[in-house]
Amino acid sequence: MSKAGRQIHTGALSGERRQVTALFYDIVGSTALLHQLDPEDFGDMQRTLHNEAAAVIRNNSGYLEWIQGDGGCAFFGFPQPSEDAAECALVSALEIVERCEQQFGSSLKVRVGVATGVVVLADASNPTLPQHTEVIGIAPALAARIQSEAAPNTIAVAEATYRLTTGTFEFEEIGHRQIKGFEEPVALWRPIARRQPPDRFTASRRVSTPLVGRVEEIGLCQRRWARAIGGNGQFVFLHGNAGIGKSRLITEFRRGLERQGVDTVVFQCQPRGRTKPLHPFLELIRQLVAEASRQAEPDRDAIVRYLRSLSCEVGELDAGIVAFLMLGKAQESSDETWSIDLSDEEIRARAVEAMLAVLTSTAVSKPLLIVIEDLHWADTLTSALVARLPEWIAARPVLTLATSRDAIEQHLLDDPNVLAMPLSGLTAEATSELIEGIWETTPPDGLAAFVYEKSDGVPLFAEQLALLLRERAKDGAQDRAGWEAPLRDGVINLRDLISTRLADLGPLRRVAQIASVIGREFRRKLLVAVMEPEQLPISLDEALEKLVHAGILRRKSAGANDRFCHVLIQEAAYDSLLKSERRQIHGRIARLVQAGSVSPLPDETMAWHFELAGQPLEAARYGIQAAEACGFRSAMYEAEHLLDAAEKQLAQAGKGDDADDLMLRLLAIRGPVAAALFGRGGEQARSIYERGVSLCAEHKDQDRAKWFPLYWGWWFTAPDYETQRARSDILVRDLEGSADPEVRLQSLHCAWATNEDAGRHLHCLKCVEDGLRLYDESRARFSRGRYGGHDARVCGLGERAFSLWFIGDDAGSSKSINAAKQWAEHVNHLNSLLHALEFDIELKRYRDDHAGVISAADRIAELAEAVPGVLAKAALFRAWARGLSKDAEAGLAEFEAGLKRQREIATYEGAPVYEGMRAELFERTGRNDEALSILDGAIDASIGSGQVFWLAELLRQRALLRHARQEPEKAIALDLGRALQVATEQHASALVSRARLDLKRLGIKAPAPGP
Repeated sequence: MSKAGRQIHTGALSGERRQVTALFYDIVGSTALLHQLDPEDFGDMQRTLHNEAAAVIRNNSGYLEWIQGDGGCAFFGFPQPSEDAAECALVSALEIVERCEQQFGSSLKVRVGVATGVVVLADASNPTLPQHTEVIGIAPALAARIQSEAAPNTIAVAEATYRLTTGTFEFEEIGHRQIKGFEEPVALWRPIARRQPPDRFTASRRVSTPLVGRVEEIGLCQRRWARAIGGNGQFVFLHGNAGIGKSRLITEFRRGLERQGVDTVVFQCQPRGRTKPLHPFLELIRQLVAEASRQAEPDRDAIVRYLRSLSCEVGELDAGIVAFLMLGKAQESSDETWSIDLSDEEIRARAVEAMLAVLTSTAVSKPLLIVIEDLHWADTLTSALVARLPEWIAARPVLTLATSRDAIEQHLLDDPNVLAMPLSGLTAEATSELIEGIWETTPPDGLAAFVYEKSDGVPLFAEQLALLLRERAKDGAQDRAGWEAPLRDGVINLRDLISTRLADLGPLRRVAQIASVIGREFRRKLLVAVMEPEQLPISLDEALEKLVHAGILRRKSAGANDRFCHVLIQEAAYDSLLKSERRQIHGRIARLVQAGSVSPLPDETMAWHFELAGQPLEAARYGIQAAEACGFRSAMYEAEHLLDAAEKQLAQAGKGDDADDLMLRLLAIRGPVAAALFGRGGEQARSIYERGVSLCAEHKDQDRAKWFPLYWGWWFTAPDYETQRARSDILVRDLEGSADPEVRLQSLHCAWATNEDAGRHLHCLKCVEDGLRLYDESRARFSRGRYGGHDARVCGLGERAFSLWFIGDDAGSSKSINAAKQWAEHVNHLNSLLHALEFDIELKRYRDDHAGVISAADRIAELAEAVPGVLAKAALFRAWARGLSKDAEAGLAEFEAGLKRQREIATYEGAPVYEGMRAELFERTGRNDEALSILDGAIDASIGSGQVFWLAELLRQRALLRHARQEPEKAIALDLGRALQVATEQHASALVSRARLDLKRLGIKAPAPGP
C-alpha cells in the first residue's frame, strides 16, 4: 500500500465536548502467569475475566471500548451521556474486583484505574480504523497509567473522579504519584465501599456568611436615606463586577429598614430580559395582581382595578397604559386608543411616565425604598425609566438603589441627588473576617491569606472557596497543599467553585439543575410539574428547603417565585447538565405550557425554551409573537432582537408551508421595525418588503389581503416615484376583489397619492371617489397608525383638492380642502390635522397666496411642536412667502436654513415645489445663474423620479428666467412648449392656462409637440 493510502484523513473534528469517565483494567503479572500456566488454561481464565467485566460494565451503563490481551478499556458517559457516569464507573470497578476474587481466588488478580475529564468525541472519518469515534482527552491516558499504581485487586482513582463521588463512596488516600507523561505528581485515592444514600443529604447545613468590609458603603446609603425621607428623593447606583457583593450590600441595608417598617419593593432584571419591555416591573406587578384577583392570568379590568387601588396618584389612564404593556396581544378596543395618535417615541414616553406613577404610588403617604437589580440586563424602556427616575423622585420620599456591572451613564451624575458607588474587592483583613464567620471554629493558619490570594478580593469567590475548603477540611485539607488540590484539578474560577459545591449536593443537585433550566427565578408549580418524571429519595419541598439552607436558593415571600441566590449559581447548575438533557428539559417545560398543564410563560421565554429544545419552528412562532407585542409597544430594539433570533430559527427549520407563513408574518412585523430604527426610506426596510412580496408571489395561494402590510410597505419604500406609481396599480388590481373593505381602501390610498405625484389627476380623482365610498370611521382609528400615520379620508380629500385645482376646478378644490380640515378636526387626530394643513399651505403656494401661506405656516407652528418634519416644511413655505412679499434676502437665508433642516430629517417629498420656490428666491435676489442651475437640476430630478405633477411649472419658470437673462427665443419657446405639452397631457388646465398666457404675453409661438 502506498504511503498516501495509509494516511488518516485530517480535518475539523466533528463531534462534541463531553465529560467522560474512563476505566482501565489489567491482569496483574500476566506474563508470569503465562510461564506458570498452560496457554489454553490462561486463555480460559482471561476470557472469563473479560466476559465478567463486559457484563458488569454493560449493567452499569458503561461502554466497553476494547479488550486487548490481558486488559480492557471502558467509558462511562459515552456514547450516551450520563449524569452519574463517575459513580457508575466506580461501581463497575468494585464489582470487577469482587468477581475476580470470587472466580479466581488468589490465582488471578486485577488492577483498575479510573479518571474523569472533558474529552472531545470526534468522528475519525476513516472506516478502515478499528473505531470510528475517537475519544480525545487526558482522562483515558490518565486512567491507563494510574491502574499500575493500584495494589492487586484494588482500584486507583484520580482527583476529578474522587471529587465527583466523595459523597457516594468511602475512600482511602493513596497519595501523590509521579505518573509518566504528567509533570506534577498526581493525587490518587482508593475506593473502599459505597456510602448509604441518606448520608448525601445530611451534609447540607445553613449558610449564613457575614457581610464584611462594607461599613463605609452602608453609611453612605443611610445618609442618602436620611435625605430621601425628608422629601428629597435620592438615587444610588452601585456598580462592579459579578460577585463583588452589590446585591449582598443592598440586602443588608434593606434588612435594617424593614425592621423599621419601611416599605421596600425589589425589581430584578433578568439575563434574557432585554427582549421584554419593562420586564422587571411588569413581572412583579403581574404576580401581585394575580394574588389580589385570584386570576392566574389577570385580565385588563383586574390589572386596572389593582393599580387604581394603590394610590390616588395612579389615574385611570396610567393604569390602562400599564395594563396595555402587561397584556401580550394588541387589543383593538376603546380602552387602548390612547396609543393610536402617538408616535413611537411618544408611546415610549407615556409608558415610562405611567410606570413611574405606579412605582412611586405609595410614596404619597410614607417613605419608600426601590431596588432595581442587574441593570446590565435592562431592556431599552427600563433603561429609559431609570434615566428618568432621579428627576421623578426629586420631590418624593424615595430612595432608589440600582445595581449593574456597568458604570452609570455620565449625564446622570450631573444631578446632585444621584450617587455612583463603585464597589471594590475586599481587603485582606475583611477576607479574614469573612473566613472566620464561615468556618464557625478557628480557621487554620494561613487559610485567610490563601483565600484572599486566590479570590482577588471578590467576595462571592472568597465565600464559595471557603465553603468548599470547609467541606474538604473533614477529609484532611488543613494546609496549603490540601487547599491547592481542587485548584490543581481545574477549579480555578468562581463558576468552577460553584460547580464543585453543586456536585457535593448529591441528589439535591438534580433539583437545582432542573430549576436552572426554568431560569434564575422559577414558579414552584412549574418546577413540580417538570420534576414529575424524576425520582427523589425525599419530597421536593424538603429538597428545596435544603437548597435554601445550602445557600443555593432564596425563598421569597409566600406565593411568590423562588430564585437562585446568584445568577452565577444558576448558570453553573445549568452548565452542569449535558446538552442532550438540557434539550429534553426545555422541551418538557414547553410542552407543559402548551398543554395548559401549568400557567403560561411569556412568548419570548417560550421561544427560548423551544429553541434550546431543538424545535426551531415553534421557537420562531413564539419569537415572532413576542416581537409583535414589542412593536405594538414601540419597543423597536427589543422587537429587532427577537426577529433576528426568530429568523435564524426559521433558517434551521427549512422549507415548508408553515415556515413560509411564519416568514411572511415575520417580514410584515420587521418592515415597520426597520423603518422606525433605520428610516422609512432606508435600504433595510425596502429589502424586507421586497422580500415579503417576492415570497407571496412564489405562493399563488397566499391571501394578499392577509399580507397587505407587506404590500403597503413595498409600495411605500419604492426607490422612486415611477416605481411607486406602478406598484400602486398592482395593489389596486390584486386587491380589488378582496372581501376586506379596509384593505381595498388602503390600496386606493396608495394609488391616489402616487397618481397625483405622477400628474395623473383624473385617475387620482377616480381613486379618491372609489376609496372614500369604502371609508369607515371606526376602522380608520386603527388603520391610520398603520398606513401613513394619518386618516385616509383626510388624505383623500386633500389629494382631491390638489387634483381639482390642477384640472381647473378652483372652487371644488377649496371646498375639498375645507372638508379635509373639518374632518381632521372631527376625528381629533393631530397628525391628520397637520396633514390637512400641509395640503392647505401647498395649495396656497400654487395660487401664489403669500399672506395665506404665512397664516397657514403659523397655524402649523402652533400645533406641530413635536413633529419636526411638518415644522420644517412649514418653515420653507413661510420663508418663500416672506421673501417674495417682503425681504428677499432674509427670506432666502431663512429658506436655506430650513432646507438644511429638512434634508437632515429626510422629509423632502415635495422636492419639485420646494426647488421651484428656492429658484424664485434666488432670482428675486438677483442671483439668476444660481436660480437657473437649481431649475435645471429640479427638472432633471422630476423627470428621473417620475414625480412630474409640478414639471410644467418648473419648465415655465425656467422659460421666464431665460427670458429675463435675454437668452435666445428658441430655448424659451422650447421650455414653454414643453410646459404646455406636459400640462395638456396631465389635463392640468390651471397650468395650461399659465403656459398659454406667457406665450401670448411674450409673443412667442410654441414649437410643435414632440413625439
